[in-house]
Amino acid sequence: MKARSIFLTSSTLFLLYCLLRFPQELLQKAIESVNLWFHLVLPSLFPFLTATGILIRLGVAHKFGQLFQPLMQPIFHLSGICAFPLILGMISGYPSGAKITVTLCQKKALSYKEAQRILAFCNNPGPLFVVGTAGTAFLKNPFFGYFMLFCIFAGAIATGLLFRFFYKKTDITTKSVSYATSLVTEPTGKILSDSVADAMETVTQIGGFIILFGVVIEALQQTGIITGLTQSLCSILPLSSAAVAGILGGILEMTNGASLLSQAPEQTQIQLVCITAILSFGGFSILAQTLGILSPLSISSVKYIFSKCINSIFSTIICFFCYPIVQNKLIKAVSVSSFPTKTASYSYLSFSFFFLLFSLFLLSYHHQK
Repeated sequence: MKARSIFLTSSTLFLLYCLLRFPQELLQKAIESVNLWFHLVLPSLFPFLTATGILIRLGVAHKFGQLFQPLMQPIFHLSGICAFPLILGMISGYPSGAKITVTLCQKKALSYKEAQRILAFCNNPGPLFVVGTAGTAFLKNPFFGYFMLFCIFAGAIATGLLFRFFYKKTDITTKSVSYATSLVTEPTGKILSDSVADAMETVTQIGGFIILFGVVIEALQQTGIITGLTQSLCSILPLSSAAVAGILGGILEMTNGASLLSQAPEQTQIQLVCITAILSFGGFSILAQTLGILSPLSISSVKYIFSKCINSIFSTIICFFCYPIVQNKLIKAVSVSSFPTKTASYSYLSFSFFFLLFSLFLLSYHHQK
């Protein structure tokens, strides 16, 4: 506790010093972060969080759990309702998986043990960011985005499979039945108002973290700390200074790191492996957002961060070893200009992944019957 207080105090004093020493640069970065939140994060994340909040309050999550119980229980040793944050977290991206988990836990649909376990692999970057931003905008090839998306999701599933061996089947909760029954009786106006208020609170909190970490990263750049770390690591790692700077930037904030890595002179395989690693980990900015969302629950932050590290390692290994298999298709992949008409033929990895999940569901359901 004392070490944490010293670290937070030192970091805050450092930030105050930078605000006084570089006011114009940090103010400009704060404005850019506000624009990023207002024009991109708020319009995309707020409607999704509101919609999921309505579904949870209507008891749809419990119906969803009944459907996927044959899949989640034998494979992950989790109740079927855990498929709700897992699948929606994959569709929407950070930090929707964590937010949905917290809401379910607060409504007594999940136990704290199950919440801790599903958080190990339900909070991931969404397809819109991985394919649209990292693949198309940064790497100029949408198929790179599909490939990284497959590696990230496969790494998340591998993390879930690994963690199942450390828990018993008896940890599965049975409280979701009473939760689903009680929620249907709530008035429509209350369901809508609570969902909107909850989503707005979460999005506002995320915006605060985006602004804070944007200013912190700019402060580290202005004081030369990132430059010094980059030069030191370049003498140890067999990577260019641009790649090392991208990795350091990605550890702090994944978007900035992915952008820098896409401009590094490394081989395509190294670029994809590094970007996949930081997107799967999320960076300190996403970790802070997630831990802020998880603060109402008695969730171990150390276990969550450890699980994200395991998730990142699995995704990196999968990306490294799968790249030679699809290397020829990656080289011949379509350019950004032909993306709208030809992308479908190159998205088989992502569709194969979801087809595998559906097949596992059918097999487990047949086995249970």
